Amino acid sequence: MKVSDVIMGPIVVAIGVIALIAASMQPKPFFGGGYGGGFFPAIAGGVLIVAGIALAFTGWQQRAATPLLEMGSWVNSPRHIANAAVVIGSLIFYILLSNFLGFIIAGFLVTFATLLQFTRAPLGSFIVAAVAILVVKIGFQDFLLVPLPWGLLESYAGVLTWR
Repeated sequence: MKVSDVIMGPIVVAIGVIALIAASMQPKPFFGGGYGGGFFPAIAGGVLIVAGIALAFTGWQQRAATPLLEMGSWVNSPRHIANAAVVIGSLIFYILLSNFLGFIIAGFLVTFATLLQFTRAPLGSFIVAAVAILVVKIGFQDFLLVPLPWGLLESYAGVLTWR
């Protein structure tokens, strides 16, 4: 499927604006320089806005030669439709249930389901999902000190934190 740059440009600009707004709401640091949690998201938002404007401009110039929406041959493939459904479903599942289940459980289930759909290897998907969630959890929560939701594992937070 190909979506015209005339449509994608404004969408990318909107995502950049949302990133800038979210970055402006991040807490400012109490110490030292002015770099806080919103510094890099603000840069990403600015880049997205510029890229979206460029996309829309080039799409507008080529609007006569390209259709607004062109469907690919994959839309007739049940496996490709299932792949897209699993990815979208996993995102919705994580957004809705990550606070209740917690990052470790929800992230593992989403990663495992996605890997299983794409690889069809249950044991390999289980191992990779477990290792990936462990690495992300340690990297973000223990080293970068980014709070991840504990959910159902809240009572084990002290045991599962390595600092």
